[in-house]
Amino acid sequence: MNNDWYAVYDVLRSVYCDNSYSNLAINEALKEHEVSSQGFVRVMSKGVIRDTILLDYNIDRLAKNGIKGIKKKNLIILRMGMYAMAKMDSIPNYAAVNEAVTLAENISPSVKGFINGMLRTFEREGAILLIPDSEDILESFSYKYSFPYHLVRFISKQYGEGKIEEIIKGLYDIPELNIRVNSLICNREDLKKCLSTRDIKVRDNPFSRNGIIIENGSIVNIPEFRSGMFTVQSTSSLRCVEMLSPKPGDKVLDICAAPGGKTTAMAELMNNTGEIFACDIHEHRVKLINELSKRLGISCIKTKVMDATLYDKSLSERFDKVLADVPCSGLGVIAGKPELKLHVNLNELPGLYEIQYSILKNAFMYLKPGGELVYSTCTINKRENEQIVSRLCNSFENSSIVEYNSILPYNKQVGFYYCKISKCNNL
Repeated sequence: MNNDWYAVYDVLRSVYCDNSYSNLAINEALKEHEVSSQGFVRVMSKGVIRDTILLDYNIDRLAKNGIKGIKKKNLIILRMGMYAMAKMDSIPNYAAVNEAVTLAENISPSVKGFINGMLRTFEREGAILLIPDSEDILESFSYKYSFPYHLVRFISKQYGEGKIEEIIKGLYDIPELNIRVNSLICNREDLKKCLSTRDIKVRDNPFSRNGIIIENGSIVNIPEFRSGMFTVQSTSSLRCVEMLSPKPGDKVLDICAAPGGKTTAMAELMNNTGEIFACDIHEHRVKLINELSKRLGISCIKTKVMDATLYDKSLSERFDKVLADVPCSGLGVIAGKPELKLHVNLNELPGLYEIQYSILKNAFMYLKPGGELVYSTCTINKRENEQIVSRLCNSFENSSIVEYNSILPYNKQVGFYYCKISKCNNL
């Protein structure tokens, strides 16, 4: 049996049945299975998740009794087979059918005939994922970009029908891969030369002086990564840190810091001087900050397990800069984490808004008079962004918005929001 296909199946079972994050599920599957191509496992796993809604529509129309009668494990195999046939040009249709049937023989032998029949029927149709006709333009976009209808409506109400297709398409298209040069070790030109010797095609990121876009090639566990010359960080996330612009010698609080990408980016901007107090509610996630700091050769970060929603009087007005990258719905990064669109529950968002505001309020109270704070999320939901900031400014007369940026997921960028807020000196 093809271990690559079995690894993909394990990833999808973990995502669909256990609500796992795709990146973590992929890493676990790669540890469990000796695969011939890690790239295949990553691409197919993410692709099937990304196209789940459209795949399920086509399975439902081809199955005699519809999709409801198909068990989850068999549905996963069908999704894999159809996706490979419709979207993976490197796999001939006959090979995709054979791999899916072989997988079924090992996982659910009694349905291998059903799997074979469904995929053969799909092949006779041309192996094309059909999109249903609809007079509802939002429903059409929902199927076209395999995006939950209730989320399409939710985003449309905030941005209007004129922008909705571009936004949803942006959340479907695979985002660019950006890496951040570790300026404590090397500069951008030196790292680009190292990567070019490994046949990795790159270009400068025009939005960040320490960013490099990877156009082609694998950066997984190469020596430059292991030695701390770079780390992976989205352009939008990096721009957020650069807006806060901590200086060498500053005392900085990163109130929701794990896994540490923004924390270490700040340390590099500070030339590894001053002090960064990095907190997270989970101990295992605080360990990720420490591990990343060690790989990058950073020593100015101190970590602590802390619930950011609970006010700590000992931190009152202690910090020159504060970063509040709060928990959010993740609606801006669905392109890279497609499982998020399958898990978002709009009914749970009001509770999330209260968590976000309590963290921002505490962060502002920890800021020195004359200091600056950046509030950031990786969502495009205005209720998590502009409305939370407005609530703070209405509550604290000594707060003032300096600048903000709402990045929509256009041109292979992830959706992001960040706002710099200053605290007036005491009168």
